[in-house]
Amino acid sequence: MACAGWLLGAAYIAQFRAEREHAVLARATVAAEALEQTLLRSLEAVQGIQALTQTRESLLAADDLAGAAAIADHLHNLTVTEAFGVLQVSVIGADGWMTWSTTPVDAPVWLGDREHFLVHKSGRLDLFVSAPLVGRASGRWSVQMTAPLVSRQGTFAGVSVVSFDPLRLSNTLAKLTFGTGGVSAVMRLPDGHLIARNEQAGTQIARPPNPNHPVVLAALKAPMGTMRYSSVVDGRSLLLAYRVVGSLPLVVSVGLDAQVELADVRSLATSVHALALAGALLALALLAMAAQRGARRRQWLELERTRDQATASELARRHTANLLSGLPAAVYSATITDAGDVVSFELTENAHRLIGQTMTGNNTKGQTATGQTATGDTIAGLTTRPGWTAQIEDLDETAWKKHFQRVLRHGEATVEYRFPAKAGTELWLRDQARVYQRLQAGTALVVGYISDITNERDLRAQAIASAKLATLGEMATGLAHELNQPIAIMSLAAENSVQALSRKGADGIEFAVKRLQRITDQCHRARTIVDHLRIFGRSDEGEVGPVSVESVIEGALTLVGGALRAANIDLEIVIPRDPPEILARAVLAEQVIVNLMLNARDAMDDLPSGHRRALRASVTPNRGAGTISIEVADSGPGIAPTVLDRIFEPFFTTKEVGKGTGLGLSICHGIMRSFGGSIVARNGVDGGAVFAAVFREASAAGPAREFEMTEKQPA
Repeated sequence: MACAGWLLGAAYIAQFRAEREHAVLARATVAAEALEQTLLRSLEAVQGIQALTQTRESLLAADDLAGAAAIADHLHNLTVTEAFGVLQVSVIGADGWMTWSTTPVDAPVWLGDREHFLVHKSGRLDLFVSAPLVGRASGRWSVQMTAPLVSRQGTFAGVSVVSFDPLRLSNTLAKLTFGTGGVSAVMRLPDGHLIARNEQAGTQIARPPNPNHPVVLAALKAPMGTMRYSSVVDGRSLLLAYRVVGSLPLVVSVGLDAQVELADVRSLATSVHALALAGALLALALLAMAAQRGARRRQWLELERTRDQATASELARRHTANLLSGLPAAVYSATITDAGDVVSFELTENAHRLIGQTMTGNNTKGQTATGQTATGDTIAGLTTRPGWTAQIEDLDETAWKKHFQRVLRHGEATVEYRFPAKAGTELWLRDQARVYQRLQAGTALVVGYISDITNERDLRAQAIASAKLATLGEMATGLAHELNQPIAIMSLAAENSVQALSRKGADGIEFAVKRLQRITDQCHRARTIVDHLRIFGRSDEGEVGPVSVESVIEGALTLVGGALRAANIDLEIVIPRDPPEILARAVLAEQVIVNLMLNARDAMDDLPSGHRRALRASVTPNRGAGTISIEVADSGPGIAPTVLDRIFEPFFTTKEVGKGTGLGLSICHGIMRSFGGSIVARNGVDGGAVFAAVFREASAAGPAREFEMTEKQPA
């Protein structure tokens, strides 16, 4: 009887041990999932910070200092409070020197030898996680989460760095107790660098990497799993579960102390053996009931822990949303297919403040969150994709698809459009989108930044108007000469007519009629000049559309022809037969060509006597590219190589003081970009400077709208 009881007890103990180990591993698995979610929430915050850092660099490149400063202040406040464990946000330039940081530094900091800089300089595009190191600016242990920065030309512009506090993460792990004596850790794949640990973090973080660590080897084979494992620190036997953190090269693990967790198994074994020897099968049944009750109790506790972790994750998500809502612009994330279709779209709730409208929570346009019809300036569902784009009249769904296709093809693209604001007014918004992560199955994660550029466009219009006035001032002498000639001819013809009629009477009528006809012709010539001056001087707020390239050149010559002749410049115009129309606004296109011709005249002012002064304007269609180029070439001294790269910068000029503001070519550059075209400068093969204004061909550009779309060009 005792032997049978012993055998039954041994079998029960083995079954109980297996069930107990399975339950402990299940609890460790739940704990590992909770740690993974905690890190993913922190990663979301890091991704938002990386997107803001890239946006700040883009705003600096666009001379939007106010927007860049607002983002810098927000990031500084975030690191002051060390929200999400972020110690520092910084930027490393393409040359390896730190160019900006939320932590003040007294001297330049060299980071060109850091691993997190070198991997991106070598071409890595996705998020990189460094090994723990002591920051040269902060002086503290940190883990660098980095992403590359890209210039407008598509070249490597440096690295965006978010310094994460591994000791704070270790403290967080220590607070998330999953069992007495449990060990939780975060390691980097595939080298096994320890990122954080709930015990002895201060000493263990500095230990050498261990690529042969059992957890690392297991994670490289499968993204999740369980094992029985002996700690490399103190040799304790652990029942461990691990999970790879999303797409990051990180693995989290939670190991529960086998001796503590299986103590009731040993206690049960002692009792069962005693009862078996005594033949107390009834006690064995009672112990089984107690064990089952204890198992149910443990399952309930595990459920409560899981709920607590879910609550903590939701609080972290809300905190991230509150941080983003304080920005001076709206931020969105979207999942885009290769065809440009938007699969998912999420816009921060501060979008309503950006456009000066009230927002409700319903996704149905025209109703509030309570189901009532919206009135006044209320727009429901503004944060949804249909709710946002339904307000934009400039861009239809086809145009949006093309825009997002550019984003996916070039990595970054910008679109500007009008948006209705309160009280019947309109705002101009700039939507800058950038690919953050390439996903599987032909999709990508895109992060966007929407800012109000209404004042910027107003200032740009004022700058263009001022440039026109300056151009008219430069042409004053030539225009006076152009008008003086027809006036002189009319005066002489009138005098001749009077004399003929006075001397010959009726016989002088035929002579007088011919002179009056000449007066009529000269009046028409003078009126043409004056009419064109009036057209050139007014504000052109029309839409971009088809424009005759011949009319642009003829209009420019009407204004500057006299100035060129007065400067003794030989003029040559080369236009092919029936050239295609360009996509532009007529007056602004003329302003570009007028500015280029006047610059050519000024460049030849100081040529020595006897040197030929020549200007050649030629039109060259490029059917394959769908563009038309208007080139203005002169016989002057050309452009010095040292200034060629700066020729279109605002306020940069090679003219003497008092002869130029340095804004003409910069404004021409902005005008050409607004047409979707470009302007380039080079030196001619035979000397002199050549400026080429490259327009889009109207027939190849599709329907015209009054908006600006630019894209990042590949290197």
